Amino acid sequence: MKIGIMGMHYGHISGMFHSAVSAPNGEIVGIVESDDALCKKYTADHNITRFATLEQMLEKAKPDLIIEGLEHHEKTPVIETCAAAGVHMLLDKPLCRTTEELQRIKTAVAKNNIKLSTFFTSRHYGAFIALRQAIQNGDLGDLISLITTHPHKLGANPPALYFNADKYVGTFHDLAGHGVDQIRWLTGAEYTGVHALGTLKKHIDTGLTFDHVQASFQLDNGALATATADWLTPNDARSFGDTRFIIMGTEGSAHLRAYADDHVLIVSNKSGTYEPKLPPSTNHTFVENMIDALARGEENSISTDDTLAVANACITAEESAREGGKFLSIR
Repeated sequence: MKIGIMGMHYGHISGMFHSAVSAPNGEIVGIVESDDALCKKYTADHNITRFATLEQMLEKAKPDLIIEGLEHHEKTPVIETCAAAGVHMLLDKPLCRTTEELQRIKTAVAKNNIKLSTFFTSRHYGAFIALRQAIQNGDLGDLISLITTHPHKLGANPPALYFNADKYVGTFHDLAGHGVDQIRWLTGAEYTGVHALGTLKKHIDTGLTFDHVQASFQLDNGALATATADWLTPNDARSFGDTRFIIMGTEGSAHLRAYADDHVLIVSNKSGTYEPKLPPSTNHTFVENMIDALARGEENSISTDDTLAVANACITAEESAREGGKFLSIR
């Protein structure tokens, strides 16, 4: 399958690019990136044609799949252009900034019958794979309470868009998107409502709206979930952030730690107390697996519906935080 790269200047594009390069069923046929140094960095060891615009790449290289590495405010028109050309997309998180942008994307996808997927890497990270295996084994019973944290370093030279409310999706959507996806993935439930609160205590006068947000979600199966996101991780931390996930079910509990250290503890009426062996990450095969799914006419494991539902929940949480914690329905 022919792959085009649209933008190399933001997010997890490095991992997405290398997954595409290693996909035996894919061929990168073009790249669009205005930064010469970035373009050279990624193409020096690969024979990839560079195009000036997305439209040129779509017309001349005729990719079947576009992978993007764009800033938040750049994505919606690119998705619309790819959709109009009938080209599927692999996206980095976050998807878009507003309900209006989300509706534009939904309309473009439905009208042109394309498929979207998002590079939610945590789903394919060892600790989360082991956690899901325990849940699928019935070790926790029905999931009732889920708490997921997403701390992150801001770094010495953060992207300028973080401090521009007209370009940035917001702290919660940017950082907690993985957790919002995992909650749906682990429960099989949909979000029905949220109230969120945000504060700005550390990065004052930077342009950030919030540097810490907590959101409480209601799900359609009666479960409740809390997700936090913050730019408060100390620079001396061993990783970008030290994620926690605590789940309580009718038959057991799970405590997960990921990234600074990886560990899962299961306490189960069915299987006793144990610490599962963590399998290796499978993110390197993400693009290969997506191409296989598209070739069968199927959705990727992280589907169009997943992509849109996570964005919808995060956008609504951001809106609730801006409104001082007002409970908002998620439709």
